[in-house]
Amino acid sequence: MPLEEICLPIKKDLADVEAVIQRHTASTVAYVTSIAEYVIKNGGKRLRPMLCLFSSRLAGASGPKVTDCAAAMEFFHTATLMHDDVIDNAKLRRGKPSANNKWGNQIAVLVGDFFYCQASTLLVGTGNLRIINMVTKAMLSTTEGEILEIAKSNDLGTSEEDYLKIVTDKTAVLMATACAIGGILGNVSEEYVSALGEYGRSLGVAFQLADDVLDYISDDDFGKTQGTDLREGKLTLPLITALRHCSNDERRLIKDVLIAENLDDARLRDVIGIINRYGGIENTLNFARSYVQKAKDALHPFKPCMEKEALLALASYVIDRKQ
Repeated sequence: MPLEEICLPIKKDLADVEAVIQRHTASTVAYVTSIAEYVIKNGGKRLRPMLCLFSSRLAGASGPKVTDCAAAMEFFHTATLMHDDVIDNAKLRRGKPSANNKWGNQIAVLVGDFFYCQASTLLVGTGNLRIINMVTKAMLSTTEGEILEIAKSNDLGTSEEDYLKIVTDKTAVLMATACAIGGILGNVSEEYVSALGEYGRSLGVAFQLADDVLDYISDDDFGKTQGTDLREGKLTLPLITALRHCSNDERRLIKDVLIAENLDDARLRDVIGIINRYGGIENTLNFARSYVQKAKDALHPFKPCMEKEALLALASYVIDRKQ
């Protein structure tokens, strides 16, 4: 099911979230406003706000606090992307020049901090200390995941367990938090808050694993040049799977590519050939499918309803999407 169709029940809510986002990109410094607007207008699926909105509805919550929390989740996500782009020296973000490419690393880091502050302001406005504490822990995990990923850069000994921890901390924890917030705002019991959190966590792992596959099979229309992770020295699951089975010569080739200053198309094709030879893509997709099922299973405590069906459809979407 297309994402636009899944989101039809919350179309107005998403518009309200977008209005909050637009209001909070304004700064007393016009330069900051222009950069913040560029980053926000560069799009994104607004997946985290969607998760927060659907989970809140499923738990019986609605109103300005839900809208503000959903907007805050997008701001936190945007801030982490801006900082990631600086760390990775990324040139593109969603097919357009990244903020660090256009304005330099210093400005990109500081505007990322601006988004963190705006997100925090929105959360403080809810007056809910449990949500503030949960999000603070999530951002700590995100930071630790980023550091672990850097520490494992170019490390051919990176295991599946290492990588799943990175994926969980960097991506899945914030999605889990976006969903659990809905349960907290709905004042449901811990069983249901935990179920929503587990749904978001499993969905986040599946989303990142699918993204890892897309990095090797997509074209530039995706907004991310094929082999970007490889160029940045990141060992994602398709490559980790191949390394577990490949020959010494193939392993040496992969090592050379990871440490090379530039990656030409011929070498990229060689590595993709090795990944395909040892089932790296299919293994990663199987992992992703298993986490999609875990996400769906986590929703079992909830009775059938439109919001539950939408969350189930979102779980299927993350594995079926083409971008």
